[in-house]
Amino acid sequence: MLALLRKHSIRWQLIFTGLLILSILIVAVVGSYYRILHMTYERNSVYTQEMVVTIRNNIASNADTINRIMPNIAYNDVVQQYLRSTVPLTQYELHLKLEKLFVNLKSMKQGILEIVLIGTNGTGYNCMNCKEAIPYESIPERTSAYYLGIHPTPDGVSANLNSTYSKPYVFYVGVPIYDLDASAGSKLGYAIMVLDVNAIVPQFEYVSQRIAGNFYVVDRNDRIYASNGAENIGDRVSREIGRETGDGSPSTLKLSGEKYIVQTTEIPEIESAIISRFNVKDLFRGQEDVQLLIVGIFVLLIAVLFVSYLMISRNILLPLRAFMSYIHGIRAKGLDTMRKRVEVEGYAEISVMANHFNSLLDEIDDLATTILDSKTHIFELKLLKQQAELQFLKSQINPHFLYNTLETMKGIAMSRGVEEIRDISDSLSLIFRYSIKGGERVALQEEIEIIEAYLNIQQIRFAGRFRVIYEFDDASRHYPIIKMILQPLVENAIFHGIEPSMHQCLLVVGSRVEANGDLLLRVEDDGVGMEPDILAEIRQSLKQGETDKSLDVTLQRHIGIMNVHHRIRYAYGGQYGITDIHSTPEQGTRVSVLIPARGDKDVHGSTRR
Repeated sequence: MLALLRKHSIRWQLIFTGLLILSILIVAVVGSYYRILHMTYERNSVYTQEMVVTIRNNIASNADTINRIMPNIAYNDVVQQYLRSTVPLTQYELHLKLEKLFVNLKSMKQGILEIVLIGTNGTGYNCMNCKEAIPYESIPERTSAYYLGIHPTPDGVSANLNSTYSKPYVFYVGVPIYDLDASAGSKLGYAIMVLDVNAIVPQFEYVSQRIAGNFYVVDRNDRIYASNGAENIGDRVSREIGRETGDGSPSTLKLSGEKYIVQTTEIPEIESAIISRFNVKDLFRGQEDVQLLIVGIFVLLIAVLFVSYLMISRNILLPLRAFMSYIHGIRAKGLDTMRKRVEVEGYAEISVMANHFNSLLDEIDDLATTILDSKTHIFELKLLKQQAELQFLKSQINPHFLYNTLETMKGIAMSRGVEEIRDISDSLSLIFRYSIKGGERVALQEEIEIIEAYLNIQQIRFAGRFRVIYEFDDASRHYPIIKMILQPLVENAIFHGIEPSMHQCLLVVGSRVEANGDLLLRVEDDGVGMEPDILAEIRQSLKQGETDKSLDVTLQRHIGIMNVHHRIRYAYGGQYGITDIHSTPEQGTRVSVLIPARGDKDVHGSTRR
């Protein structure tokens, strides 16, 4: 039979197994379903559910009324003044008002025996020695009513309280009272409502006349405060039938040697629960023969299911397990294991699945090779592009063809005694020699010497139009940086900030070492500044990484800033470069440049004149 089934598809075998199980279920259920359903659920379960729903709805309705009364007490102006006051005469006047207020509130709900106030400053209302009896300190920080549960009537509460039951039990509901006038909402005390138990849940002793079993309504401490047997009021429910079954579904428990069906329904509005308990013997009395029949049928059903499981396990589950083991091997060992192909034996669908999966692996191999080749090619193109752009940017700021001419001019100026021309030629020659010789990275001190030479030229040119202040941190002077980083920024500050200004300006060039070791360079002037729209365009261009070819005419005036920014980003990454530009019209501009601390920080060397 196994060999015959093995030739068919999984779908056919599942249909066969399903029909077999369905046939057995029909034989087992048809003979016993209506009899058991009629004798048990029709008599007990349906009515139990209706009873629980009715009780819960009544409790929820009563709790809703109480929940609306409690905030009215806590935030009533008279209550607030009474708990806040420490003057006896004022307390007496407010006491009279409280009596009228509480009389009106108690008339809103039948069963309110008393309303008690307990203040944090020792003030109280309707409470004499009741602080020990009422567990008000267990009320959490909240603004809604908190149901403390059933408790014996305290001696300090008015003696005219009469409980519905023979035992003197009452139900406490409390709420914290917060000072509405205080900014931090300090606590003034507590309002406690003392209720007759029937104010929460109505009496339902009549239930015992219509249904077998017991009903309990328990508080948060698992104490019974309503039952179809009044003698249980105030008792604690056994933990076996407590709130462990609080998911609302029936559970079978063994109590005192007998089995009971217990169902617990939570009432979250008041932190209570409804517990129903029925003796299994009472529910299924006379059903022993049917139970034996059902047991026999299900034993047979289990045997059939076991045989079916063996068939499916051999021809479906085992091949699938082998397939899953292969998948896990790929995840654990990586793509190298994909060189091997999955091999499984089973039904026709299993073989088809394995063949398609192996074909998929072949396609993945081809795609992976193609993607790797494409990424390699793209990466090479990006490197070539960056190198070309870097060479283009350097060619704009590293001209060297004038060096020999400047040396000639310097010699003529010295021979004829023209000191200004000699100084200008000397400084400019130093700048060009610095730009065309040496390595790409230099110490910051060398860059500072070039800035001094450049500013020497500009101060001769502008004849006292601006002053220069150097604020370089000594710890930063040996930091390695890219050549010609500061000079374009200083040049930009002079020609676009200081030169158009009509007053003597101040130029500040400085540096400092950040906490993480990075180097922060700063060029600041108090010249004409920039308009907000131009500043916004420059910031956007720096953020987007635009080159000078894509800039409009206005932004190309600040090409030095752009070139410096791109050189640093190409050298160190996108998080470095010009990190901040701040400018205000007629007040000046400040440019900040961030360079990482990479390699040897003590880069030595100097530029010779």
